[in-house]
Amino acid sequence: MSVAAIWSSQNNISQNYAELIDDVRNTNPVHLNVFGDLVVMDYKHVKKIFADADNFQNFDFTERFKVVSAIANNNPALLEFGESLRYWLLFMNGEAHAEHRKMVNKKFYEANYETITMDAIREVIESYQDQDEADLVEITRKFSFLIISKIIGLKREDYDFIQKFSYVITLIFEKTLNLKDLLECAHMSAQFRNYMGETLSRQEKELTQSLLLEMKEIMGSSRLNELIGTWEFLVNAATETTTLLLTRSIAALIEHKEKQINWHAHDSCAIAIEELIRYVSPVNWIPRQVKSDMEFEGLELKKGKTVLLGIASANRDPEIFHNPETFIPTRKPNPHIGFGFGIHHCMGARLSRFEMQKFLPRFMAAFPNIRLHPEKPGEWDSKVFFRGHKNLPVLLK
Repeated sequence: MSVAAIWSSQNNISQNYAELIDDVRNTNPVHLNVFGDLVVMDYKHVKKIFADADNFQNFDFTERFKVVSAIANNNPALLEFGESLRYWLLFMNGEAHAEHRKMVNKKFYEANYETITMDAIREVIESYQDQDEADLVEITRKFSFLIISKIIGLKREDYDFIQKFSYVITLIFEKTLNLKDLLECAHMSAQFRNYMGETLSRQEKELTQSLLLEMKEIMGSSRLNELIGTWEFLVNAATETTTLLLTRSIAALIEHKEKQINWHAHDSCAIAIEELIRYVSPVNWIPRQVKSDMEFEGLELKKGKTVLLGIASANRDPEIFHNPETFIPTRKPNPHIGFGFGIHHCMGARLSRFEMQKFLPRFMAAFPNIRLHPEKPGEWDSKVFFRGHKNLPVLLK
């Protein structure tokens, strides 16, 4: 397979993606792709760029959206979407990023995650315990929605909307994104902003004790767009990434049932979770942008050049990980970068680890005979940046 195949949405590419990125990393770990982006796939250089926020900044979509909007007859929805993305932590830089991250991080972790997570786990297990079969993607989507809905006070009946929003909005990262898809992203973004505005108004009228209202009070009404943009990112990340990570983690545990994990021992559980994060790496790529003209590994890079960091590839680099293609639940040390690295390290990493440590042992214990459905093969999604299944049927009994 060629280097260009990395960006293909073909199903056979998705099924053999790990093998493909291994081949490219071994032969051409730092290169320019067919779109002219700098692609970095080995652990050493991916981590080096993550650590160098002075030269490689978070991606800025604003100018790109101005160009695309002009092509689309100055479509105002695209400009509004580009403006909203300015408030995603993933696209903020410098002091603005540091200040906003500090404020969000403090409030984000004030929630009672022990109670929230355990309640969500019980609800999910109870809803499937009498079923013979289910879609694993649906199970983990319900869990991820319960978590975020309890954190910020969303209504149960909004499940379908939140799932659709979270799925569609991640299309902005895809290299093969067309104008139709981009307009759908902009439309979903506008719907979400309206939805969050209505949610805030409802909570104010009902005098709800809400994390949303607390953050609004701290930030002030003049920064309402910033607050909504922040949660546009956080809801998407908490829903889509959690769904992908848990789905593929459970699939990995099913595939490697012969490997016993002592879930009851804190250290053994934590070590196994780190290996699942490394082994699964659902976020394949993270974008960065060259801040000023520079040279990197012999390549001349112009200001604004897109840089694509291959997290999934780096996490299977044999220079760092012994037998990287093998799931080893006792692997230690395990310096994976599944949640990124440096000042832009994933803000939700601590919560994600906590959710996995609580959910996986209880779910696997509740369904000890879970296995992939022998007559209904799972279907890979077409996304490349966020790689996972569209559906994954399992037998629960």
